[in-house]
Parts: sequence; C-alpha cells; structure tokens
Amino acid sequence: MRHAGRSWGYSYRRLFNICSEKKLTTVANCIAAQYAQITKNWTREKNSEWSCRTYLATKMILNATVLLNSLEFARQSGLRSANPYFEYYAALSLLRGLVYTIPTEQWNAGGLMAISHSRAINVAFDWVAKFDKDLAAGMKMTALQLKAQRELIAYKAPASGDRNIGADYDLVDFLTILAEVSEFGSELLEVSITKNADSSSFEVLDEYIHQIATVKVEGFIFFDKEDYQRLGYVRRKTKRPYHLGAFIHPGQSEDFIGAWDGDEDACAPFSNGSPSNWQAIFDVP
Repeated sequence: MRHAGRSWGYSYRRLFNICSEKKLTTVANCIAAQYAQITKNWTREKNSEWSCRTYLATKMILNATVLLNSLEFARQSGLRSANPYFEYYAALSLLRGLVYTIPTEQWNAGGLMAISHSRAINVAFDWVAKFDKDLAAGMKMTALQLKAQRELIAYKAPASGDRNIGADYDLVDFLTILAEVSEFGSELLEVSITKNADSSSFEVLDEYIHQIATVKVEGFIFFDKEDYQRLGYVRRKTKRPYHLGAFIHPGQSEDFIGAWDGDEDACAPFSNGSPSNWQAIFDVP
C-alpha cells in the first residue's frame, strides 16, 4: 500500500480516506520529523521506553476488541446496563493507546499510564485534528457522549433505564479510526528507528518492564505475570519497536483475548470466539 509518497505495511481501512493525499503527506512528514528528533539520539533507555509504549498500544487495541465483543454479548443477552461501560472503555482504551504513540507525550517513568480520562481525550483528538479538524471535533463529541452515558448509569442510576441514552454514532468506525491513527504513527516510528538508531541500543531494560508489569493503584499492587512473559519475549526476540500490526505476536493476541473468555462450565459462557471474531477494528494476528 503506497500513500503520501511512502509504503505502508498495514492495510488501512479508513485512515487514508479521511483527508486528501496532500494533507496526508504533510501530516506524515510532520510526525516523521518529530520522531526523528527522538531516534537521532536513540539510547537503550529510549529503546526500552518506546518498546514498552508500543506494547501498551497493542494491548489497548486488544482490550478494545475484547470490550467490543463483550458489548455484543451483552446486547444479545439483554444486559443493557453494561453497554455504556463497554462502549466508553473500548473508546478510552484506544484513546490511551493513541497517546502512548505520540512523540510529544513524555513517559515520565511510566506516569503516562496514569493519564486522566479528560487529558487522554484532549490529547488524542488534538492529534487526530492533524488529519482533519472537523472529524476530530465530531469524534471528540462522541467520546464525551460515551463518557457522559457511562457516568449517567454509574452516578445517577436513572429510573428510566437506558431510554435517554442515544446511539447516533458508529462505534466500530470510531474505534477503527483511532486504532489506525496509532498504527500510522507507529509505522513512521519504525522507519525512523531503522534509519537513525544504532542497533547496539536495541535492548529492553528490566526497569521499564517492571513499570508495565507491576502496577500500584490506590495503594494496591498488581503483578501481571503475563506482561512479564510478553515483555520478556520482546526483550529476547523483538528487541525494538515495530509498527503495531507487526509488533503484536499471534500468541499475545490469543492469550490476551482468551483470558477474558467465560468459564466453559457456565450455562451460556461468554466467548471472544476464533480470530475471525477479533478483526472488527484492527487486523489482529
């Protein structure tokens, strides 16, 4: 696939249709220049940071996929009170995933993972506005609507149920665009690393893995063995950031998505299904 004077490794479904070829070229060159400022001074620490940020962005895509499948299951089951949660947190996952790929956002020793909902929305749609301001404004309103609907159910417990909740948005299209803007940036980062970075810096340091796999929330510490294993694979095999579509290992997607399948002994267990059910918003391997 060739657009904006460049070859792309991912088969985009929506992104290349949201602005003109001229605009796309301008955006690609601008973002590439921002990444170059980082990759021309590439170190083991930068390699570790951006490998972990890339890993997090892939997890956000997988998480949104699970939440979208959960939404469909809830709809089929008549579990309407859960729908606003699934919709909003699928969106929030990809907003955060996009933020992780933005070169101007500082990692701050993992502090970026604690970005607030409001800031994630503002930063992400300021970035989407590079492609099309009107589209970004419309998508931001959708994100705020999803947030408001989630808060309505959670905080107001409406006596009328979900009758006042609208659905005048295409959630799959919304999520697809966010995932592809993240992928777009990751492709430019990959090319910039290949061009500018010294391969001797392609090492993923333990301290960065620890920032991802051990998380403290409200004084509680959560240790994720699977994150340690997956990032161990990145350290041993992948060693550096690649674009999101290439960075996701099939084993990663199978284990992440399968971890949310229901108990097979249940009467009607939730299942994410086969890989063919994971492709709604991104080409998940």
